[in-house]
Amino acid sequence: MSKTMPRVPFKTPYLPENPKVVGVQEGYDLWSEIYDEESNALIMLEQMHLFPELLKRRYENIFDCGCGTGRLAIWLRQHFPGATITGADFSEGMLSKARQKSPDHNINWRNADLNKPFPFPDEQFDLVVSSLVIEHISDLPNYFGGIRKVARPDADIFISGLHPAMHLLGITARFKNSENNAHILPESLCHSLSDVFNAAVASGLRVSRIEEHYVDDRLIGQCAKAARYEGMPLLFFMKMQRA
Repeated sequence: MSKTMPRVPFKTPYLPENPKVVGVQEGYDLWSEIYDEESNALIMLEQMHLFPELLKRRYENIFDCGCGTGRLAIWLRQHFPGATITGADFSEGMLSKARQKSPDHNINWRNADLNKPFPFPDEQFDLVVSSLVIEHISDLPNYFGGIRKVARPDADIFISGLHPAMHLLGITARFKNSENNAHILPESLCHSLSDVFNAAVASGLRVSRIEEHYVDDRLIGQCAKAARYEGMPLLFFMKMQRA
């Protein structure tokens, strides 16, 4: 049975009036100019809780699925110097920044629409990480099916995202365009944790761990603007393997 997902934002005191919603590719092309300059509480929380999980095993062939400006792929290169690393993203603006930041990191940057079949060989990667991407995925069966296809049988798979509780407050990925002072929101969908879990399982993946992380004093100490969300769940991540 098909399901129509609610699109965000909703009317909420947590967002400015009349934000401009644009397509994902257009939004991230615009955002790429300032993305690495912003203080982002969600990214900080992910680095606290997800990144240590990625160091519990050695990997040889890594896929950063929705790599943006290369934040995660470059960090992985530092910790896995001998690995082959591929980063894929729909936004050429984000990929351009990634290439500029990593001329000597030997990372394969690829343009790919994750709502379409994945353009990578079967069973290539022993680590797949898709960081803060899933709210922009309109076709979860294609997305998880693509991840399963490119993952090796013994691969670890990590999916992180803005917690759906934030979406239900009307909050989504967003930025302020410095040129015209407009608040820009790349188009997003509100996927519940059950939607994500069930789509992954239906695609032949086994979810072995789910974590939800809240805004606490530690995060507020690093990012003062996170205080407005104190006590709220901001981040989730899931660990998966092929079933």
